[in-house]
Amino acid sequence: MLLGEIIINRPAKQLNKPLTYEIPESFGHVAIGTRVSVPLGASRDEGILVGYSTIENPPFKIKKIIDVLDPVPWFSPEMMDTACKLSEYYMCTFAEALSLFTVDKSKLKSYDRPKVEWLVPTEAFRVDYFETRKRKQRLLAEYLLTHGPTPIPELKSVGFALPVIRQVKECPHIHVDLRYEMTTTAYSAINSDQDIPLTEAQSSVYEKIHESLETGQSKTFLLHGVTGSGKTQLYLKAAQETIVKDKIVIILVPEIALTTQIVKRFVERFGQEVVVFHSQLTKGARYNNWERLRRKDSHIIIGARSAIFAPTEDIGLIVVDEEHDPSYKQQDMTRYDARKVAEWRSEANGCPLIFGSATPSIAAYYKAQQGEYELLSLQHRIFHQPMPKVSVIDMKEEMFYGNYSVFSSAMHTLIYETLQKGEQAILLLNRRGHSTFVMCRDCGKTIQCPHCDISMVYHRAGQDLHCHYCDHHQRIPSICPHCGSKKIGFFGTGTQKVEEELKKRFSKARVVRLDQDTASKKGESERILEDFAQGHYDILLGTQMVAKGHDFSSVTAVGIITADSILHIPVYTAAERTFNLLTQAAGRAGRGQKEGRVVVQTYSPEHYAVRHSTAHDYESFYAEEIEARRALLYPPIGEMIQITLLDAKIEGVKQRATELATQLRQVAKGHGIDVLGPYENGAFKIRDMYRLCIMIRGKNLSSIKAYMYDSDIFTMPHMYIDVDPV
Repeated sequence: MLLGEIIINRPAKQLNKPLTYEIPESFGHVAIGTRVSVPLGASRDEGILVGYSTIENPPFKIKKIIDVLDPVPWFSPEMMDTACKLSEYYMCTFAEALSLFTVDKSKLKSYDRPKVEWLVPTEAFRVDYFETRKRKQRLLAEYLLTHGPTPIPELKSVGFALPVIRQVKECPHIHVDLRYEMTTTAYSAINSDQDIPLTEAQSSVYEKIHESLETGQSKTFLLHGVTGSGKTQLYLKAAQETIVKDKIVIILVPEIALTTQIVKRFVERFGQEVVVFHSQLTKGARYNNWERLRRKDSHIIIGARSAIFAPTEDIGLIVVDEEHDPSYKQQDMTRYDARKVAEWRSEANGCPLIFGSATPSIAAYYKAQQGEYELLSLQHRIFHQPMPKVSVIDMKEEMFYGNYSVFSSAMHTLIYETLQKGEQAILLLNRRGHSTFVMCRDCGKTIQCPHCDISMVYHRAGQDLHCHYCDHHQRIPSICPHCGSKKIGFFGTGTQKVEEELKKRFSKARVVRLDQDTASKKGESERILEDFAQGHYDILLGTQMVAKGHDFSSVTAVGIITADSILHIPVYTAAERTFNLLTQAAGRAGRGQKEGRVVVQTYSPEHYAVRHSTAHDYESFYAEEIEARRALLYPPIGEMIQITLLDAKIEGVKQRATELATQLRQVAKGHGIDVLGPYENGAFKIRDMYRLCIMIRGKNLSSIKAYMYDSDIFTMPHMYIDVDPV
């Protein structure tokens, strides 16, 4: 009896391991990775065949699979192996990990998408097949011989009538192929980008990458290049070398909408070889792109973290651009890190992996120092433009001299002089809204969200208060709900308030704001950035969205309004995030022919993250930061797991958290592992659910991870586990 091991797509613990079903001979050979329909209890369910076993004369009745759902395997062996690693490392079910390789992340599901007929001329195809009098058919034949295989809709769009197309289609030397329709990008109509020669510094770095591509080595490179050093040009050259070998290239970027320039460069160079993945695509378009990669109709995928699960095992190159960005870590559902998955897929496919950044993550740079990654450096901008000059302004001194404005005198001068020269400026404030909180001047209490323990933010556009956690809106109260006072005041500064101030001070300046409020509409962030690039605005004001990967040649000034916005948040990466944000933002200035200037406003000018970022000195920052982490055994020196428990009742979450912490402490004994908590991490209540955290910390957490995975802990309801939190 031939038995199949089937994984069912349900989160229940008892279904995390394969169930055994008989595979009737009538189905023939069913390949591993194929979806099947199986009986489960009184219903039927969908599962994945992950292996085979045999048994003679089983002591119990074994149910049979009902149907085979795919003509070819849905998952390759490499995909299933990666899913298995992900399941064990991040403590999720195998089915949840497998679903990451599908379009619909909640289901192991396929979609019926229409295919398009392509006319594919064979080697024997000639114009002379058609008589001289059949002029239109001969013109179509010439078109196919010139342009190669072409979809019928494209032939119709360039003027060929359907009857003519049908006659050519009937030619015995024309093959008709069914393919998934091509999806377009915003830049599909742009002409091909030229192959720009590499500089001497770039060539020296690329030699290492070329060697890995040639030998098929699974090697990880950390490309540390200052802002404007030409990292994208290296990605383009490596991609070209890869697709010539008929292999797939995966390019990861933090956010598609905010990294339009790298997408544009790739589409300019490779055209329809590029498919783009992002959240605003329809499910049909996402599936279409998925299938194009599976069939190798396209060879390059550019997308955010989910693109690492591209459905191909023939990967020749993986690039993670701006690898320091925390958005590569999924913060809900299955909490994976795309950078870790990239390492697994690189190893499995025997291909190079490039981590690129001007401000590498501490974890990546540490691995480079330990020899796990090979460090490649680009220490100068591509045309040797100077790095921008940075001035640090201590806002405590500004207040001492009576300046309580959001702009220091140096910031005001910078903006004024930039506008006078007809140049552009970028201003960064990592807080959206108008006022960051509303407070009663009598009792000192803030107006909080009724569903979250969070102060609500005033948004002038809607004249309301807005919770940035649960999206609750409410009107501004006329009296304090705590003491009845009418002395309601607005405090703090958000991007809306700064925008108003800019328009007051610089009335002729064309100001545009980019934050989550203005970018909520589809395509709006791309429109804003494109308009700014075209010179339609003088000042681009925004949150950290304006600091990510943009290259504007006319920007000569960058102002960072509050450098301390994330410096004092209670996470171990606060200094790293601050350094990265300041350095990346400053790097937007002076990328053209003119010198750049940067003004940084801060209340902590002496902090090493601020000092080293303003000097563009990554190595010195790394040296101080790694020692601070070494002292406290923070990653990458040690390992961390954060468990968050949720409950609608305070007593319920306290009891569950206390019991789990006690259980884990017993397991951790004698392994050099600390179990901290339960404790509140940030807001105690979000979306009417109370939250308590448990932190597990140690040099090696493999023993306690194995216990959690083998027990029922990781599938407990109203709880999520974050391995390697950032």
